[in-house]
Amino acid sequence: LIAEKLSEKQKVDEEYPKKIKSKEIIFGCTGTIGETFPEEKIKIRLNDLINQLKYTQNKYIWMKAALGMMTTDTQPKMAMEECLIGNSEIKIFGVAKGSGMIQPNMATTLAYIFTDAELSNDTLKKLLKKNLTSTFNAISCDGDTSTNDMISIFSTGKKKHSQIKNINDEKIKNFDEALNKILLNLAKRVVADGEGASKFITINVMNSKTEGDAKKIAFSIANSSLVKTAIAGEDPNWGRIIMAIGKSNVPIKVEKLIIKFGNLLIIQNGKINTNYSEAECSEYMKNSNIEITVDILSGSKKFTAYTMDLTKKYIEINSDYRS
Repeated sequence: LIAEKLSEKQKVDEEYPKKIKSKEIIFGCTGTIGETFPEEKIKIRLNDLINQLKYTQNKYIWMKAALGMMTTDTQPKMAMEECLIGNSEIKIFGVAKGSGMIQPNMATTLAYIFTDAELSNDTLKKLLKKNLTSTFNAISCDGDTSTNDMISIFSTGKKKHSQIKNINDEKIKNFDEALNKILLNLAKRVVADGEGASKFITINVMNSKTEGDAKKIAFSIANSSLVKTAIAGEDPNWGRIIMAIGKSNVPIKVEKLIIKFGNLLIIQNGKINTNYSEAECSEYMKNSNIEITVDILSGSKKFTAYTMDLTKKYIEINSDYRS
């Protein structure tokens, strides 16, 4: 039905109308798992939605798109970047939704990225996949995954520039970096707007033997209810960090372990720092942005995960989700 309506609008708006095929429509949704999709309600609105399509973009339209995707989100999520491919100025726009039930791979998240670069589907797909590891696949709100998620990247191909043959082409380096910024910006906005969140938490795991080990430790900390509730209560309970490292099942040498909260050194060489001040650390925990760094000194790989605290508000939102 959407394809038919869009084809009709093409006839009105375009000198050379194109027939839109149903296979060209990409469908994405989140919502209560197992419930029948409200197809009839959407059908009733299709005429209005398609008649309101605009051909000239501006920030207001992008904002409306981001607002239209919100569910338990409290804020719209959008990001924009400009970069160069050769001498051509390229634009990248992104919108996303997500607030709860967030844990890689993506979970209850929808994200749509758009660019005017003239890049092939294969190149776009590879660039997107490459940049998900450190962005949307590095976040967790509550450790729960979902049946419903999507990220898509689209190109109008309107901007002419030097031909890009593969993702290792030096000319695409700026685009690659700009795409990563867009994805990381949106991913961080999802965490910052996590259901009931009062703290944005960054977890850096440094000098691991493998990136996989670093990721396991980072998410073991990020998904620990005890860690997240301690941070919500502004309690510098570093013992819970130690616990979460241990339950990751990554072998480490405790005598090398370093743990920091922000710039405050808590654990050095596997023991509490002789200059550790509980009062100073408690004061740090009052910040809305909390950074935890774990250095295991067993290699050269690292991984950063992003999460939020676990508050009473999170329980309220999810206990009342369907009522």
